[in-house]
Amino acid sequence: MRGMSCRSERRVPCALGEPKKEKMQRLQAISNQVTQALSSGSPDDVVICCAIRTPLTKAKRGGLKDEFPESLLKVLFEALLKRTQIDPKLIEDVCIGNVLQPGAGALGARIAAFLGGLPQTTSVQTVNRQCSSGLQAAAAIAASIACGNIEVGLAGGVESMTHFEMTSVFNPEKVSEEVFSHEKARNCLLPMGTTSDTLARRFGISREEQDAIAAESHKKAFAAQIAGRFDEEIVPVTVQRKDAAGNEVAFTVDKDDGLRPDTSAAALQQLPPAFDKNGSTTAGKSTSPQLLLEGFLRKFFEVLF
Repeated sequence: MRGMSCRSERRVPCALGEPKKEKMQRLQAISNQVTQALSSGSPDDVVICCAIRTPLTKAKRGGLKDEFPESLLKVLFEALLKRTQIDPKLIEDVCIGNVLQPGAGALGARIAAFLGGLPQTTSVQTVNRQCSSGLQAAAAIAASIACGNIEVGLAGGVESMTHFEMTSVFNPEKVSEEVFSHEKARNCLLPMGTTSDTLARRFGISREEQDAIAAESHKKAFAAQIAGRFDEEIVPVTVQRKDAAGNEVAFTVDKDDGLRPDTSAAALQQLPPAFDKNGSTTAGKSTSPQLLLEGFLRKFFEVLF
C-alpha cells in the first residue's frame, strides 16, 4: 500500500454544509491527490506491511470480556511476526494508542511486547488522543519513519472497558474549581453524547436520518461478516471459560459480536434519548463499549507487490 505519507503542500478545505457543486469539486480534488500519490511510488514511501486486529467484542459480557489488554496485544504481536516473517530485532519502536491507561500507562504495552516476542532493544511508548489514539499512534510511527528516526515500527490501539472504565481514570468531581470559571475549560467536561446532540441540532441531522443510517450500518456490517470480508484482518483469540459444571473449557473468538442485523429504524425510534431529554442520541446508535485492538507494521522500503 502506497501513499501513507503525503508530501504535497496543497491543502483541500473541508466545510460542512457547502453547496453540492463545491462539495463535488472538493471530493474530486482529494481523489486526484490520492490517485497521484498511489500511482507515483517513491523509494522513501512509508508503507503498511501488515494490518490486523482482534475481534471487537462487548464489554462486560462479550467473548473477550475477561481478557486483559496486554494479553490481546500479545496475540497481535505474535501474529504480526508470523505473517510478515520479519526479524523482531528490526522493529525499532512500538506506539500504542490507549485512553484508559492503568498504572504507569506504557507498562501494559511494554509487557505485551515482551510476551509477543519483541526484544528488549525495541522501545515502547503509548499515546492518548482520546478516540483517535490508535490513529495518532500510526501517525507517530509513520512520521518517525518518514523523518529517518527509525526504519521499522509497529503501531496500534487497545482498550478494555471491562477492566478499565472511564471513571477509573477520570472523576469529573476531582477537578480544580478554576475549571468552572472558564467556559471552554468547563466544556471539556461535557460527555460525548451531549456533544453528539449539539452537533445534530447545529447541522440539522434529524433523529430519523440517524436511526435509518444506524440500522443500515448494522445490516451492511453483518452482510460483510457473513461474506467473510473481515476474516483476513481478524486474528482469532482462544480463551478459557468455565462451563455450567464449573470446568475450564477453551473456545475461540473469531468474530465481532456487537452486530445487530435484526434491528430496524422503527425499533430504534422507540428508544429514549440517552443524554439530553430532547436529544437524538440513543443507546441504539451509540458505540458500544468494546475491546478493540489494531496492529500495524510499518517499514521504510519500496513495496513491490
